[in-house]
Amino acid sequence: TATDCNKRWLQEVIHFNVLAIVPRDSTVETFALAVNSAAMGMMFLPGDWRTTPEKDIKDLKSLSARQREILTMLAAGESNKEIGRALNISTGTVKAHLESLYRRLEVKNRTQAAMMLNISS
Repeated sequence: TATDCNKRWLQEVIHFNVLAIVPRDSTVETFALAVNSAAMGMMFLPGDWRTTPEKDIKDLKSLSARQREILTMLAAGESNKEIGRALNISTGTVKAHLESLYRRLEVKNRTQAAMMLNISS
């Protein structure tokens, strides 16, 4: 199926440590966003790389307000320590929230979680 093909493609992209893919017809702003994302260690992929973002949006809506807040900060490139300081919670609590986030979103790491937020935006 198309979704299986997209998953394989994404696995290959991750395997080869590709951080950004920018279509040739992209705007300067899109290119700059891709470079900034890669500089922060986040992946930047074309907006149409997935065919089923509805599930991702539903998954994000199922998160608690605190989890969404932490995910937003994570996607902005903040460390666990920075997130903890900003929210006045311990680093351990941040880690616990992230583990719960990863399970709910069915992702394995920070980059994949941040991508989920960026896809739905």
